[in-house]
Amino acid sequence: MMPEDFSEAGFLAYADALRTLDPALSPLAAGIVAAVYQEIAADSRTFAKLFGIAHALVLREINQLTGPDAPLAITRRDARTQRTYLELTVKGEALCRLLP
Repeated sequence: MMPEDFSEAGFLAYADALRTLDPALSPLAAGIVAAVYQEIAADSRTFAKLFGIAHALVLREINQLTGPDAPLAITRRDARTQRTYLELTVKGEALCRLLP
């Protein structure tokens, strides 16, 4: 469920600004990082459902966003549903805090 003060235009602008700060982020990757930071979605299935994106695409992007010096960390996975829970890493927090 989206926060009451959610603005699609504001979310997209924020994700775009993240891409400006870190050009290595794809549009989908920036959206996932923004959603975790803004507490819109903390797992892959919720993000996929809210934004109408195939869960498999979201999972593939998450796998590219985790690891050493990455903005996201996987906190747990549900083997049955493949739902992947996320949190920002120190790098992700620092990146997001650069923006208003």
